[in-house]
Amino acid sequence: MRRRLLLVGALGLAACDGGMPVENVTLPLGALRGAGDALWQATELASHALAIRPAALAGNPAEAALAVLYYEYAAAESGNGRLSDQNPARLMREGRPHLRAAAGIIGEATPQAVIDALWAVSEALRRGDDAAARAAFAGPVFRQPPEVPRDALSRLAVPQQAVRGLRELRALLERERGPMR
Repeated sequence: MRRRLLLVGALGLAACDGGMPVENVTLPLGALRGAGDALWQATELASHALAIRPAALAGNPAEAALAVLYYEYAAAESGNGRLSDQNPARLMREGRPHLRAAAGIIGEATPQAVIDALWAVSEALRRGDDAAARAAFAGPVFRQPPEVPRDALSRLAVPQQAVRGLRELRALLERERGPMR
C-alpha cells in the first residue's frame, strides 16, 4: 500500500512538471507610476499601446520601447504561477518572439536583459541624448547596426500573436481582480 501511494505521488508530481519556466524579472525604478500591482499596470499599459492604439507609437521609438518593455515584463511575470489560468501567460510567451522580431530584438535574449535595454533606450530617447540612445541600441539584445532596432521601433508593426496574448491576459486579470482603471 505504501509503495502504491509513493508511486501515485511520484506520478502526480511528474504530471505537474509540464509548466512554464519561472522567469524572474524586475522593472526599473520609475518604469511604473504608483504603488499598484506591477503585472496589472504593465498589462494595462502594454495593452493600451500595442493592442488599442498602436498607431500612436508611429514615429515615437521611446514610447514603443516602453510598450515592448511592459509586454516583456507581463509575459515573464504572468507565467510565474500567480494566476489561476496559465493559458494567457502561454499566449503572451508565444507572442513574445514575434514582438521581439518586430522591434528589432534578438530572440535569445533573457527577459531581464530586454527590459533593461529597452529602459535604457527609452530614457535616452526621452532625454534627447542621441549618443546614449545609440550606445543603448548597440547593446547585445538588439539587431545590429543600431539603426535597425531604432527604425523598427519607430515603425513598430504589432504582431497579432502579441495582441491576442495581451487581450487574454487583460481579460483574466479583470476577472480575477476587477476592472482596470
